[in-house]
Amino acid sequence: MANSLDMRIAEEGPRNAVVKLTGILDSSDASAVPAVALQDFTNNDVHNTLVGLRANSVEWSISNDLGVNLHWHATIPQQMYALAGQGRIHSDQYGGWHPDQSLAGYDGSVELSTTGFIPGTTQNFTITIHFIKLYEA
Repeated sequence: MANSLDMRIAEEGPRNAVVKLTGILDSSDASAVPAVALQDFTNNDVHNTLVGLRANSVEWSISNDLGVNLHWHATIPQQMYALAGQGRIHSDQYGGWHPDQSLAGYDGSVELSTTGFIPGTTQNFTITIHFIKLYEA
């Protein structure tokens, strides 16, 4: 079998989106560029242009020894979350994590990569992210 990665939009409105990322790794570390693209969202504000996603909260469960890194895409990707084990981060009380839209190569998408895969094992992850859509008028 080969690695399996999946992205599902669990909920989407003009302002909010909930995305679930899952992976079953049985052959190597994985990379998804993009893991989440702005084109994946269809229920957007019709009067403005979707330019990015603010991360308001994240919940995750990741196999032992595996790490999952989430970045906003840019020429030099900007770190969103470095995750291991299981847990949750709620950052909405201070405005969430915003991408730096001024970076070269920024396109609003989210990248995923893993580290720590051990050959001969099967390792899994499930990550749920609550995004707030960012628009340019």
